[in-house]
Amino acid sequence: MNLVLERIPCSAAANKSASQEALSAPPVSRVHLSAVLHSRHDEAARERIRRLFHSPLGVYVSQASRDHDDLRLVFDVAAEDLDFTVRTLHQVLPEAVIEAVRPRVFTHRREH
Repeated sequence: MNLVLERIPCSAAANKSASQEALSAPPVSRVHLSAVLHSRHDEAARERIRRLFHSPLGVYVSQASRDHDDLRLVFDVAAEDLDFTVRTLHQVLPEAVIEAVRPRVFTHRREH
C-alpha cells in the first residue's frame, strides 16, 4: 500500500500555483498516523494490545487512549517508514482502521 501526503492550498485564490507551493514547502520528515481499534475491555483485547507493543510498531506509538470500546492510537513515524508502519499495523491488528496521516509539526521554543 502506498500512501501519498498531499499539501492542500488554503484557498483557491492563493497567488502561488500548487506546483510552486509544493517546491517551496519544507519536506515532511515525520508524520502522525492515527488509527482506531474497536475492542471490548476483555482478555482478548489486552492480548492484542500486548502484541502491538511487543511488535516492531511498539516503539512508534506516541499516544494510546481508550474511549469506551475504542482504542485510539497515534504513531509517530519517519515519512519513509510510513509504508512499513501501515503494513505491519495490518499484520498485527488487522481490525485497526487508519483515520488520518498528517505531517508532524515541530514547535520550537524561542528563548528571549
